[in-house]
Parts: sequence; C-alpha cells; structure tokens
Amino acid sequence: MSLGTLISQVRWNCQVASAGQAGLHSLCGTLLRLRQLYKWEHGLSPWQEPEPPLVLAWIEEQERTWETLEGLPWQNPVWGDTALDPFAVEALNAHLLPRGLAYGAGLCRALAPTFFLGELLEVRRQGELTILVLGKELARDLDGTPALCQGSLIYGRQQTLAFYLWDRLSDPVQQKNPFLQIALAPYGLTLKELLREPEACQGEFQAFLAAELEAVLHHELGEALEPTLRQSFATVLSLYPHSRVELFIRALKDCLAEVNEWGRVSYLIRETRLAPLALMLAWRPGLYPLLLPELEPAFWELHETGDWTSMARAQEQALRRLRRLASELDTLLASRQNLPHHGTLREIERQYLAPLGL
Repeated sequence: MSLGTLISQVRWNCQVASAGQAGLHSLCGTLLRLRQLYKWEHGLSPWQEPEPPLVLAWIEEQERTWETLEGLPWQNPVWGDTALDPFAVEALNAHLLPRGLAYGAGLCRALAPTFFLGELLEVRRQGELTILVLGKELARDLDGTPALCQGSLIYGRQQTLAFYLWDRLSDPVQQKNPFLQIALAPYGLTLKELLREPEACQGEFQAFLAAELEAVLHHELGEALEPTLRQSFATVLSLYPHSRVELFIRALKDCLAEVNEWGRVSYLIRETRLAPLALMLAWRPGLYPLLLPELEPAFWELHETGDWTSMARAQEQALRRLRRLASELDTLLASRQNLPHHGTLREIERQYLAPLGL
C-alpha cells in the first residue's frame, strides 16, 4: 500500500471527524475554523483572503458532505499488509517518523476525535515525553488545535499555529490591545504594518511564530507533568459534561499548566521572554483573569522596571493557590463519590464558582 493511499485514508478520517466536530462550537467559532480549513485545503497562506463567494460555496459543499459522513466508521490506515487502528499513533509513527512525517490522533473539545498528518520538523525527548513538531500538514480536520498533549506525546503544529495567530492578529478588536502591542514590538512590528504588508514582514512574523510555538509547547509540557487533578478531571468530564463545572475544571487545569514548574510562565521567566508573555496576557481565555489575577499587575511592574522578580513571585503565589484549590477539589470529589451527583455539582458550584462570580 502506497503512502498516497495512507494519506487518503487519514484524510477520510479527518472528514468524518470534522462532521462530528462541526456542532461543538459557536457559529462564529465554526466559521473561523472553516476559514482556516479552506485556506489549508487550497494552499493559501494565513494572510491570503479568498473571495467570499468561493468560501461560502465551499462551506455549503462541506456541510452537505458532513451530513453524509456523520457517524460513519473510521478507515484503518494500511501500512504494508497491516491495517492499523487509526488511534494506534505509536505504530503508525514507527513507520512515518523515519520518512520525515508525523501522525497524530486523539481527543479534542468535548472528547471528539481528531486526526492530522504532517511533515516532521523536529523530535525532542523530555523524560518519558516525546515532542513532535510538525510543519506543512498533509491531512487535518476542522479542529486545528495548534498544540496538544496525548498521553506521552506532545504535538506542536507550526502551520496550524500560523493560521491561528493570523486570525487573532487580524481581528479588528485587537487594534488597541496594549499587551499585543508589547508582544509585537521586540520583532520590530506594529500590528498595522503587519496587516498592511504581510509579505514584507515575513521574517519578523516567522520569528514571532517560532517564539509562540515554544511557548505553547511548554504549556503542553506543564499539562502533561502536572500531578494534580488527574482523577478529578476524569470524574468531572464523566459526571458533568457540558456544564459550568466542566468549564471551570478545564480552566483550572490549563492555569496550572501555565504556572507550574514545567509550564509556559515558568519557561518564559527562565528565558526572560517578554513578548510571548505579553501575548499570553493579550489573549487570555475565559476564566484566566479570575484564576490567575496575580499575573497582570506583575506583568506591568515587569514592563516598567525590567525586573523579573515580581513575575517570578506572582507565578509562585498563583501555583501555590491553584494547587491548594486542586487538592481541595480532589478531596471533595473523593469524599462524595457515593453521594448523589447533583448534590456534588451544587457543592462545587457553591465552593468554587460562586466566589468567582460565576
């Protein structure tokens, strides 16, 4: 069986996965992902904007295709005479890595399957973890997460991250984001200049992309190595899917990954990398400001003085507080495992969400 056939099989699985992912996002989120997928499929750069009628016609075609695919079984990628389970990542990568390719499969938002295949740029080892950095992708689905951790594997997807970054940068609401202005300045960029002449700014944009790739990889390292919440996280996903409590524990898990010993903020402090730190604060998701209130005032002190002591102190304080919160949540869930689930849900909301104003 040829490599081309295997790529076609992975692309089929990506289409089936996309059909299942399409309903997991808001309308705006789905359209944003479809726009990225269109650019990838048509070989466009992140800053190249296709004609709207072409994109709309393509979206309609995708939706019709997904209606026919939803719920269909995966194809088992074939290597030689062996048909492999599409989630048998290690078995497939044993064949692909020596050929300069890397394959990924796992679960994304709402535990939906996701698949991708791309050119391999780099392999790193950190203890029992393997980090695979991908460049140009040969197969991908709607999800397009730029970096993810699946067991002992961490993926960094350079091309996907470039699409993600450009979409965020080109959002009109970013024009007056002070953190973003600081994040771009070390590369000699202004947002206005970058958006006006992207081709002329490619050297600077690629440096910006490389720095952010390192930052998001360290978030995934922090997530992979964080010892708390492992049982609690699985319990909450099982008992309270699509609830406010699930959103809370996901955010708590992410924030711990940011500030623990292996995570993004610790890495940026060690390397004194102001720009990626500013970008992280520019695009803090949902509950980050509530769960990591120490970081913003420490950042402004760092920006004013150039002294990283305040940021290191804020990182340590945040980590102690979040670890204590995670330990309390572990204890609460363990103590109530034989009690009615709805009562536990209310207790978590009372103890942890209500103090945050949620």
